[in-house]
Parts: sequence; C-alpha cells; structure tokens
Amino acid sequence: MRKLISLVFFLSSTLAGFGQANTLNYYLEAAIKGSPLFADLQNQVHSLTLDSLLLRASLGPQVNFTSNNFYAPVVNGYGYDELITNRGNYNALLGINYNLLGKNSIENRTNTIHIQKQLLELNSKLNEQDLKQSVTSQFITIYGEQQILNTTEKVLNIFKEEEFILKSMAEKGTYKQAEYLTFLATYKQAQLSYSQLKLQTQNDLNVLNYLCGLLDTNYINLQDPAIRIRQTISSEKTYQFQKFVYDSLNVKNSFEQLKFNYKPKLSLFGDAGYNTTFMYHAERNFGASAGFSFSVPIYDGNQRKSQEGKLRLTENTRTLYAEYYKKQYNIKQQQLLQQITASENILTEARSQLEVQETLMNANKKLLETGDVRVTDYLFSITNFISAQATVQQLQTNKLQLVNTYNFLNY
Repeated sequence: MRKLISLVFFLSSTLAGFGQANTLNYYLEAAIKGSPLFADLQNQVHSLTLDSLLLRASLGPQVNFTSNNFYAPVVNGYGYDELITNRGNYNALLGINYNLLGKNSIENRTNTIHIQKQLLELNSKLNEQDLKQSVTSQFITIYGEQQILNTTEKVLNIFKEEEFILKSMAEKGTYKQAEYLTFLATYKQAQLSYSQLKLQTQNDLNVLNYLCGLLDTNYINLQDPAIRIRQTISSEKTYQFQKFVYDSLNVKNSFEQLKFNYKPKLSLFGDAGYNTTFMYHAERNFGASAGFSFSVPIYDGNQRKSQEGKLRLTENTRTLYAEYYKKQYNIKQQQLLQQITASENILTEARSQLEVQETLMNANKKLLETGDVRVTDYLFSITNFISAQATVQQLQTNKLQLVNTYNFLNY
C-alpha cells in the first residue's frame, strides 16, 4: 500500500512539473551558472591576488645558497696561469640581497594589481549583463510567439465548432457547398499557419536553451517576463563608464611608476660562508662580506619625456571616448524613452481595435449559426481578429524589447 501511495505521489509530482511554466529568472540563473566565462574571470581575479602576494614577497630580503667550484691543474708546467686561476676556487656561500624601496613605490606597484583586479571584476559584471540581455531578449521573443499561438489555438477551436455546424447547414441548403469549402480551406490554412508558428517557437526555444546551456528539447510554456522599466541613472554611474574611470587610474598610476623609476636606488647585499683556493691555510677561509649598491639616473636620452608624452596621449584618448560615451548614452536614453512612450500609445489604440474586431467576430458567429451572414464575411471578421491580435502581441513584444534594452543601458 505504501509503495502504491508513493508511486501515485511521484506520478502526480512529475505530471505537475510538466504543467509548470518556466520563469525568466530560471533561464538567467542557468545561463550564468553554465557559462565558463565567469569562472575564468574569477580565476583571473584569484591569480592577481596571488600576484599581489608574489610582489610583496619579492620586495623582502632574498636569501640564496650558492656553491661554485673549479679546478685548473698544471701538468709538467702546462696549464692555466696560476696567477689567474690559483689552480682552483671552491666556495659555499649564503647570500642575501635587499632592495630598499620607498613606501610610495611599494604602494604604486600594489595599486597596479588592484586596478587590474577591479577591471576584471567590472568585465565580469559587463559580460554578465550582456548575457542576461541576450537571454531576456530571446525569452521575450518566445513569450510573444506563445501568446499568438494561444490566441490562434482558441480561433482554431472556434473553427472546429463552426465546421461541424456549417457542414450540416450546407447539407440542408442554408449555405452553398462552395461557401462551406471556402470555410474549410481557410480552416486548413489556419491550422498550417499554427503548425508553422509552433515550429518556429520550438526552434526559438531551442536557441534559448542553447544560450543557457540547457539540454532540453521539450516544448515549454514561458511565464510572463514581468519586465518593468528601471530607474534612470546618470551615465557616470553605469558599469560601462566605470571602465573609463579605471583606465584613468591606470594612467595616473603609470605616471607615478615612471617617476619612481627615475629616483635614486639603494640595495644592500652580503654573504657568509667558505671561500678558498686550497693554496694554503684553507681552514682559515671561513668569512663574510657585505656591501651596498647605489645608483642615480642622470641622463636617458629623453626617454622619460617620451614616455610621459605617450601617457598623456593615452589619457587624452580616454577622455575623448568618455565624453563621447556620455553624449551617446544620453541620446540613446532619450530615444528609448520616446520609443517606449510611442509604443504604449499605439498599443492602447491596437487593443481598442482588437476589442472591436472580437465583438464583430462574435456577432458574426451567432449570425452564421442562423444563416444570416455570408461565410466570407464571417471569415473576414476572423481574419481581422487574428491580425489585430497578432498586431497587439507584436507591439507588446516590441515594447518589452525596448524596455529590456533601456534597462540594461541603465546598469
């Protein structure tokens, strides 16, 4: 008995799952989860974190153990000059090197890595938004097609009901046989159009699954995307503009790095261990040494001036692109808002026309059943209703696409 109850519960849950409609968030989450790009970018961020640790480690004292040994024999007076070779040299030394860098120079190198990390994180957000926009756009297209399919299916049901009635009335002579055949031909054409649109919708659904990395070829109904227009933000607050901000920080950091490259440099070094030629008193050749290296840049053939010029050109180009982006952003924003408003106005008119066409179709349907309207007039009213419904849905789809574009412009 328990097994039977469990089986019934399982079948109920499974069948209920088939009746569910997938949401937009379902596909968005699947697309992000299935894309290796975001994992790649995150790994690059982690790699830069390790670069930061490597940099800090390289700035500390570097200790190395080295041992160099060679023997240059002199046989019967033949061999290298002993004044040069001492017949050999043997050492085992523990050496240390330490470059003395100022605090600002260290911070500058650290900032370079930090800016690169921020740029990678920004690119990850931008790629995520691009993917979401593509998935949302495809979702809207399919949802619109499915709404048209639902309407067409209802009309086909009307055709099916009327086909039986009209056939009976044609046999009684209320309608001519030619009128019945005209109705039947229109019915078959509507069925063919429905099948073609459903095939197109299935293909578009497969594209959506492909975008999201979903292995699913079933026909799935989609829920209303419920997209609402986002609050308008200034161009300087968008993710896209932040790229120009980080580019500016990068140029500024490069200027600072160039300045540090031309400052005096001091490094300390030393070693301790064993160094001998074995010529005499080899046991006394344990020792140590220490020293320092100091350098001051004097003349580089105007390389610094040229490098600064290149950085200024880079900053100038960045500024031009940033200003151009702000200008284009404001233009695009106003255009989209204008198009959305116009779409809403036309959509209101189209819905009003649809109500009229639906009323006329229903009225002709009643007249058809009493033989008081020509079949061609009834078919004409149905055709107009389908056309009006398709127009409304296409306008609604276009409006949602505009809102989708506008929303992702405001990220």
